[in-house]
Amino acid sequence: MRHKLGLIGFSYLAGLICAEFFGTAVTGVFIIAALLMISALAATKYGKSTSAAAVLFTVSAAMFVHGIYTFTVYIPVTEFAGKTVEINGSITDVRYYDHDTAAFTIKTNINGAEAFINMFGTDNGGEPGDNIRITVKLSLLKDNQTFSERSYYKAKNIFLSAVPKSNAEITPCENFSLKKLISDYSDYIGEKIDLLLIGEEGGILKAMFMGDKTGLSDSLSENIRRAGISHFTAVSGLHLTLISHIILLIISLTPLKNHRYFKFTVLVILILLFMLFFKLSHSVVRAGIMLIIYYGCEPFMRKSNVFNSIGAAVLIITLTDPYACTDAGLLLSVAGTLGVGIVSPSAARKFGKGRFPALKKAFIASISAVLCTFPLSCIYFGGFSLAGAVTNIILYPLFLPALTCSALFALLGGNGKILMLLAGICAKGMIWIINLFGNFKYAYFPLKYDFALPLSILSAGFILLVFFCFKDIKKTIKAVSISICVMLFFTAAAEVYYFDKAKLTIYSDGDDACIIAEHMGSVFITVSDDSPKLLQNINDYLKNNFIDEASALTVLNTNHNAVSQYDKIPCKIFIQPDRQKEVYTDKITLISESDRCTLSINGVSVSLSPAKDPKDNNVTVLYGYTGKVHKLGGAVFVSSKRLDGAEGFENAVNLYYEKAEYIITENGFLRKRNQ
Repeated sequence: MRHKLGLIGFSYLAGLICAEFFGTAVTGVFIIAALLMISALAATKYGKSTSAAAVLFTVSAAMFVHGIYTFTVYIPVTEFAGKTVEINGSITDVRYYDHDTAAFTIKTNINGAEAFINMFGTDNGGEPGDNIRITVKLSLLKDNQTFSERSYYKAKNIFLSAVPKSNAEITPCENFSLKKLISDYSDYIGEKIDLLLIGEEGGILKAMFMGDKTGLSDSLSENIRRAGISHFTAVSGLHLTLISHIILLIISLTPLKNHRYFKFTVLVILILLFMLFFKLSHSVVRAGIMLIIYYGCEPFMRKSNVFNSIGAAVLIITLTDPYACTDAGLLLSVAGTLGVGIVSPSAARKFGKGRFPALKKAFIASISAVLCTFPLSCIYFGGFSLAGAVTNIILYPLFLPALTCSALFALLGGNGKILMLLAGICAKGMIWIINLFGNFKYAYFPLKYDFALPLSILSAGFILLVFFCFKDIKKTIKAVSISICVMLFFTAAAEVYYFDKAKLTIYSDGDDACIIAEHMGSVFITVSDDSPKLLQNINDYLKNNFIDEASALTVLNTNHNAVSQYDKIPCKIFIQPDRQKEVYTDKITLISESDRCTLSINGVSVSLSPAKDPKDNNVTVLYGYTGKVHKLGGAVFVSSKRLDGAEGFENAVNLYYEKAEYIITENGFLRKRNQ
C-alpha cells in the first residue's frame, strides 16, 4: 500500500468529519462506526484490497473516537449551560479591548471533564498562566451575524462562554513557563511593530506575520477577503517555511552545516519555539509537524513525501483534538498545501514548459491552491474570490520581503528599525494592491444561498474521487471546472427565482439596527442610528450584491456623529434625520418621520422604531433597551443584545446573534430565506 501514512491520516480526518454531522447523537455515530468496522473485517478476510480495508477501519476508529469524546467531554460540559457556578482554573489567553475590558480563555474542570471557557468582562489584571477563581454564569456559544463563534471555538475545544458574577481572585503564577515567556515575547514584538509603523502598515504586518488582525480596519479586512488573500493573514506553512529557510541559511554560514543531526536538532528547536511564538494555532501546528517530518527525512536517510507529511500532521493534531477536524484554518491549510505540493507539480509538468517557465509555474501553483481551496472557501466564507489567483502572484514579491524582514526583526529581539522601514514600504504597496482588487466590483463572488454548503461538500468529494481514481491532472482540473460551473448555474437560477420577491436583510451592531429592502432593482436602506459598524455592513452588502446605487437611504438618529459618512453611500435620495419623507416604487413605500420609519412591501409593514409597544400584524424591528417585555402578535426582531434570553420573546430574533434574512412574497407572506 503506497502512501500509508497519508492514507491513514486523511481517512481518519474523513471519519471525524462524518461523525461531526451527527452532532450529539452519539448512538448513530457508534452504529455507523460498527457497520464500517464489520465491513473492514469482511474486506480483510474476503477482499483483495488492503487499502480499502485500512480506509474502512481507520474511518470507523475515527468515528468511535469522536463519539466517545462527545459523550465523555462535550455533553457533560455543555450540560452546565445556563447555570451559575464557581470555577477555579488557569488563564490560557487574554485579549484586551477598550474601556479596560478583556476576553479571557480559562482552562478549568467542569463536571469531571477538562474544559476551556471564554469570559468577557472587566480587565482583572490576570495574565496567561495565572490561576483564577470566580463565580460565573455559563452559556453556550452562539454564532452571530459576522462571526461563527460556536463552530470556530468548538474546533478549539471551547464550548461555553461565561459572564462574571463576582470579582476575580487572581493568583499570579510563580513557576517558570516557557509558553508564557514566548507568548510575552510575541506580544512585545507586536508592540514594537505598532511603535515603529503607525497606521495600516503596522496593522497589516501584524496580521500577516503574527495572525493578529485587531489592527485592520473593517474595510481593509473586507478587501483582503474579496481579493482572495485571507491565507496571508493566517500564520501557516508559508510563514514557518520561510523562517526555516532563514535559519538554515544562517546555519550554512557556520561550521555546524556539516553536522546533519545537530543541524536538524537546532532547526527543530527553533521551529517549536516559533510555533509557541505564533500561539500554537492549528495551521501552525500542522505546518510545524510537516516541516519537522520533511527536514527529518535527510538525516535519517528517508525520502520525503508531501502527501504522507500532511497525513501525519493531520493525524497528530486530530488524535489529541477530534473537533479540530472542522477548523477552517486547518482544512484550508491542508487543501492549499495539497494544491501547491501535489497538484501544482503535476500540472507544471504538462503546462509549465516553453517561454517564461518560472512565471508559468508560479501562476499554476497559485491557481492550484485557489482551486483546491474553492469548495472550502464556499463552505466557510460563503463565496470565493475571482481575483485571487492574480492577486496572489502580484502580492508575493512584496509579501515575501515583508515577511522576511519581520522574521529577522523578531529573531534580532525587536532591533533593526531599517528592517521595519523596508517591511513598511512593502506593506504600503500591499495595501494599495489589496484595495485596488478588493474594490473591483466583480472581484468577489458571494454564494448567498443554502444550497452552497451541500453543493460545496459534494464538489469536494467529487474532486477527490476523480483525483484518486484516475490519478490524472487533466481530469482533476475538469472535475474542478465542472464543480464551479454547477455552482454558478445554481446561483444564477436562484437569482432568477428570487428576482420578483422582496428580500429583507436586517443587521445589528448589538444596539442599533439596519434594514435593507430589495425588490426588482429597488433598494431601500433604513438605519436607526449612524453607527460606523452598520455603515460597513451597508457598504459590504452593496459591494457583494453588485449594487451601484440605492433608491433611498434614511438615517433616523445621529448619536454617533457619523452622518457625513453615510452621505457618501451612493443613493438617489438621502433622507437626513428628523426630515419627513415619503418615497415609493411599484412595490415598496418608505415613510420616514421623526425617529420612526415604515416600509410597506407587498402589504407587509416593516417598522424601525425605538422600543415601544408595536402594532399587531406588522413586522416590527425594535432597537434600544426597554425593561418591559412585550407579548406580540407579529414577528419581532430585537437588536439589543441585552435582551438576549428574555422571557416572552418566543418569536423574536436577536440580531446580534443572528443575521436576519427574509423573503416577502407577492401574496404578502413573510418567511425566512432558508425555509
